Amino acid sequence: MAKEKVTFSFGENFKDYLKRYYNEERLRIAMESVQQSIHLKNLKGKIFLDVGCGSGLASLCAYKMGAKRIISFDVDKNCIDCSNYMRGKESNPDNWEIHFGSVLDNKFLSKLPDADVVYSFGVLHHTGSVWKAIENVAGKVKKHGYFYFTCLNRKPGIRGSENQIKLKRLYNRSPDAVKKMLEYALIGNFFFQNLLRLKNPNKIIREQERHPLSRGMTFRTGIVDWLGSLPYEFARPQEVFDFCTKKLGLQLVDMILVDERNMLGNNHFLFQKVRI
Repeated sequence: MAKEKVTFSFGENFKDYLKRYYNEERLRIAMESVQQSIHLKNLKGKIFLDVGCGSGLASLCAYKMGAKRIISFDVDKNCIDCSNYMRGKESNPDNWEIHFGSVLDNKFLSKLPDADVVYSFGVLHHTGSVWKAIENVAGKVKKHGYFYFTCLNRKPGIRGSENQIKLKRLYNRSPDAVKKMLEYALIGNFFFQNLLRLKNPNKIIREQERHPLSRGMTFRTGIVDWLGSLPYEFARPQEVFDFCTKKLGLQLVDMILVDERNMLGNNHFLFQKVRI
């Protein structure tokens, strides 16, 4: 998977989001999302490590939650631009630093401090080496610190995870016009399926975007992310639990699963490091 042809940039999509959709209400939703995800209302006195900082929105939330130090990093230079933009909105505070680097680069990670909270939404399963990424990032958690991350659910069947890879390959190999067609086809299918169930798709979108699990993102941004995201790895919740508890010695604090409905999407995990 690491050798997949990738023409998609999460950062370019996030730049579009910040330009067209971002506002104070989306920040409020993102803040609620971070607080619920890490089970903390504030970060006073704590170091927050934002792994794959993307839009910079989670780091901004950490700053507003009073973190002593925020360290953001990403391997996509467009994401670095987004995070610098968000940091600039707060007059470039000294306790918020932004770096270009990879979760798979042990030399880079060794230069970063261990953190009280390590946060990584929608990142580790797009590295091409998900288990190495999880292990590397877990190594940056302080004793008694928290590690929150998501991992894409493994779904079997004709509309399952394996066939999603084919769709993503098609998207990444296509010219821009075809990419737009695929985006509108996915959006159209969402509207069609809900109308068949006599549900209002616009109402569903509004409800989804207001929910903390949206992290303040938009339906449109999510569609583009989904189609473009390569590499693409996935795992059953039990696989993630076993790896983190048995191999890494972490303790599960909380999880939110889509697996019960046999769905695609992210499973959410919050672990605590209880021993070194």
